[in-house]
Amino acid sequence: MRLLPYDSFALQTADPLPIVLARFAAQIEPEQPIRWRFSRNHLPYEGTYSESGFQIRRIIDHRNSFQPLIRGRFETSPSGTIVRITMRLHPFVVAFLGCWYLIWYGFFLPIGLTGAMPIGFALQFLGLPIIVLFAFWAAFWAEVYRSRQDLTQMVLGYPNHRSNSRKLQHWLPHALQWGIFMLGLGLMVLQITGTFHPSPSVTEESLSEASCSEYPQHSPLCKFSLVRTINGHPKATALAIGEDGQTLVSGGEDKAIKIWDLKTGKLEKTLQSDSGKVRSVAISPDGKTVVSGSADHMVRIWDLTSDQRPRVLKGHSEEVSLVSISRDGKTVISGSYGAIKQWDLATGQLKATFPKAGKFETTIGPISIIHDEAEQFNPLDINPSSNTALISNLQVVDLTSNETRSISTKQVENLFADHFLSAHVSPDGKLAVLQFGNNFRKFETSLKVWDLATGEVRAEGYGTFSTTMFDDMPLAISRNHIFGSTGRPLKIWNLQTAELEAVLNTGWMNPMVVSPDGKLLVGISNSLEADHPQIKVWQRSDLPKSAH
Repeated sequence: MRLLPYDSFALQTADPLPIVLARFAAQIEPEQPIRWRFSRNHLPYEGTYSESGFQIRRIIDHRNSFQPLIRGRFETSPSGTIVRITMRLHPFVVAFLGCWYLIWYGFFLPIGLTGAMPIGFALQFLGLPIIVLFAFWAAFWAEVYRSRQDLTQMVLGYPNHRSNSRKLQHWLPHALQWGIFMLGLGLMVLQITGTFHPSPSVTEESLSEASCSEYPQHSPLCKFSLVRTINGHPKATALAIGEDGQTLVSGGEDKAIKIWDLKTGKLEKTLQSDSGKVRSVAISPDGKTVVSGSADHMVRIWDLTSDQRPRVLKGHSEEVSLVSISRDGKTVISGSYGAIKQWDLATGQLKATFPKAGKFETTIGPISIIHDEAEQFNPLDINPSSNTALISNLQVVDLTSNETRSISTKQVENLFADHFLSAHVSPDGKLAVLQFGNNFRKFETSLKVWDLATGEVRAEGYGTFSTTMFDDMPLAISRNHIFGSTGRPLKIWNLQTAELEAVLNTGWMNPMVVSPDGKLLVGISNSLEADHPQIKVWQRSDLPKSAH
């Protein structure tokens, strides 16, 4: 099997050179600068020929950059004429292919190796050029075999007839090129529609059975009802519920933090920051302190019992996306890209940083290079009960000892179908809910419940949601359930079994927070009916109102 697009062979005939040239003249016409593609009034080949040699190519009615360039030379001998022939790709096509593959793999190969692209997509992007190259390699050799037969007829004087094999060779390049085009088009359509292959997703029947609108007595979870809509913070992007179930904290793009009474929906206090959009908020167990993380890389501690300005904690080099307060109310935990820090709530002093490895400087002459020994990551969730954190390279961090252990992707991820989206820790710190998107089914996600103590996958559930394939489904975790906003429906899975237990029509909410006992659910809603985002408060009517 010949891998390179190059072929060479020799033909020998007893006829003298003038007769061979006469046969060439009957099959070859001069090149034309512009040729009408649909014209059939032409000879099979175009190019130049003389007693020394020739350079020709077949005249075709379709575009084919992989058509071979045919060159040859004549040698006379006492026994007749020898014609030595080579067929190869045009040098411009070879140079173009080399540059194109260098750019393509130079861009996608590092992304695939670093894991920045989901493995399924990486394999598609890395493998598709090979499939394309194979198709055009086959087209090139189909043209070579056809031209070899034509040249054999011209040199040896065989009758010029078209056999069934000739007809096959005539249509094979067309079929291969159209086949690869249709393959690429089909993959694109299937990728967009998300119907590449069936997978064990939640069936329409199971969704119907869990629907609270159709079967309101199906589950106690159907007793969730909307009890309040809060309109006073249209720029809200972060939420936190106090442990007493009576206080809601919202922080937003307007750099403001608002404190609400969940019983009445009344605004109790507004805390206005001088800089930094609020990315995360937390409230202390005693309800007297609020901590916020902002886009200006600062952590702020607010005393709700006074009107003093907040204590500002500096140390992060990126925006603070997560904040939490320990159960004893003594430690603030904050997370940003590449760092998780622990602070003393009373004094604001930095107590610990993960990772411990810091930056060091190397000097080479007048140039100083700063190296960062730590592997970069995004913090995904922080659990103050277990003093653990989940980070984006699927590792569990013990914030007491700064030790890490990896979540085995062999247990939780289908290598070709799934890509990791998000992770959340249960309130007791014993379970992690990992969310994966399907590379081939655009609107499908899978939830895998991972036991943090044993390192085993305990349960798995599926769902569909109305967002793009690279976005995670907003989740909130209570002691017993997983709440997922999947578009208009809110789906509720059992935390232990990952079975779908209820589907409520709440509308899209992002983000969401739920009280640990699962009685209160609060989310930011972007409904078409409202002029701006609203904060929606849902409560289980079959349970006593939270006094916690």
